[in-house]
Amino acid sequence: MRFKLNCRQASTLLLQSEDRTLRTGERLGLRLHLMICEACTRFKGQLRVMRSATGRWKQYRDTLEDDAGGPPHA
Repeated sequence: MRFKLNCRQASTLLLQSEDRTLRTGERLGLRLHLMICEACTRFKGQLRVMRSATGRWKQYRDTLEDDAGGPPHA
């Protein structure tokens, strides 16, 4: 893999890293890109916020299910 990534490639790798472990070359290329690209660094932070919010929502949903004895009704 090339070490010089454009923003589209970097954002694709950031999204893929949510589902799989990146290969060494991918991780290195992404790390280098993030060192020089503020926009992709910001996107990485936004992904972190979304992952955290999703985790909190799942905890809240599970608490509702436990309290109601099953899935909440819409």
